[in-house]
Amino acid sequence: MTARRRTPAQVLYGGADDRVLRLALLEEWGWRCYWRGEPLSVSIAQIDHIIPQTVTPARLAELIVRHHLAADFDLHAPANLAPICAACNNDKRDGDYLEAPAVHTKLVTARRHAPAVVRRVEALKTAVATGRALIAAATADLTQPKAHAEFLEFAPAVVQTLALLDEDRADFVVRRDVVLYLSNGTIPASFTLNARGRARYAWVEEICSRAWSELIEDGMRKIVTHAQASLEPAIRDECGETASILSSSTDSLTATMDIADVRRDGSLMTCQVSGQLEAHYSALVHDAGPDFEISYIDVEADVVTRFLLTVSWDLTAALTELPATNVVITGTDADVGGDRLWK
Repeated sequence: MTARRRTPAQVLYGGADDRVLRLALLEEWGWRCYWRGEPLSVSIAQIDHIIPQTVTPARLAELIVRHHLAADFDLHAPANLAPICAACNNDKRDGDYLEAPAVHTKLVTARRHAPAVVRRVEALKTAVATGRALIAAATADLTQPKAHAEFLEFAPAVVQTLALLDEDRADFVVRRDVVLYLSNGTIPASFTLNARGRARYAWVEEICSRAWSELIEDGMRKIVTHAQASLEPAIRDECGETASILSSSTDSLTATMDIADVRRDGSLMTCQVSGQLEAHYSALVHDAGPDFEISYIDVEADVVTRFLLTVSWDLTAALTELPATNVVITGTDADVGGDRLWK
């Protein structure tokens, strides 16, 4: 008699305990709201269906084609789930964003995270008593005053025990926000910092007597210029080689970064910052077409630019002297969507 191989259970939203799924999603998405990037804790995070679970079968079929999804795409699977804050979840309910290029980008990210989310959920579900207790603590509702007070009282002992077992595992991540003032407006930017990153962040500001925003503004101008230059070829890839931009506007720019390295050689200070710029554009596009039929296309585009920014300066130089900047673009992804308006 041949034994039947047991098929592992699917990891889906709406199971016996979505707390474990919520924790796994948060860990894979970097403890942030996926919609706007705000930091999240388990107690305030919600699980969002990127394509809403209320979508009709006909609409889902359209979206599967639009976003190049698998034919058996499951709305409740991790490839369609992400952590979100309550405010963004409410805002998202008020509009249909499903044709927006930003949604395509989120779905691609969710699909990339999905295998790791499944592995985390399966590992957490088979945890023994100690693991289950830690999961309960990590997913506790800390909006309740008593639970909040108890967590503050007892959690330090857990952190200290973890540090004694493995110091590197006791690390945690925080966010430092900076605002960059460029010629075409401001860019909200943030650093994601672990213990080493926090030390580097403070050390650089203390030694060079400059804010991080001053150090990276020149480099970010170059990165923004690269993102803008990527817009036209991305539009032509989507709309055709004869398409040309009549007008365009930058709807939003957001940068997320971490400090890859800091070195000091005598009076020369060098910092490397890695990160990505997310840009959203609107444009009116003119297309002559292969048969010279003129049409106009209302376009929305998301451009994600990954970069390595190196900043160096002489500590003996005057504070009015700008640091030297070098930018390496390590990757660019663009997603364009448009509707033909008239001929």
